[in-house]
Amino acid sequence: MNLRRRGMEEPEINVISMVDIVLVLLLFFMVTTSFVHQSHLSMQLPKADQAAAGEPKTPITIDLNAAGQVAIGGQAIPMGDLAARLKALAAHDPERVIVLRADKNATQQYVIDVLDAAQAAGLNRISFATLSSH
Repeated sequence: MNLRRRGMEEPEINVISMVDIVLVLLLFFMVTTSFVHQSHLSMQLPKADQAAAGEPKTPITIDLNAAGQVAIGGQAIPMGDLAARLKALAAHDPERVIVLRADKNATQQYVIDVLDAAQAAGLNRISFATLSSH
């Protein structure tokens, strides 16, 4: 029988879980504050006599893959129907901008076919989507 008194054990505080929570909160606040883009300039905008031009129109997005398949606004359509679909869109607003997102491996002929269909529909404002090199 052991009658010797044991010394008092020091209580331990487990801080590992607390550090995990603090790091998650820190990461959360770092990510959410990076999306806030506020102007730090104090400005007073001038007044105009004319009415506002209205909301900017959303562009027509045309996707073209390397195989020559086309999609307008994410909806796949046959290349032969592209001109008719663009004419229908141009009937509502002939000043809309086309954003062409062509695969870098798509042949020039496919790109020219899309440009011809846009020109036949009367849509001449075309922009090419690219990735930034940085």
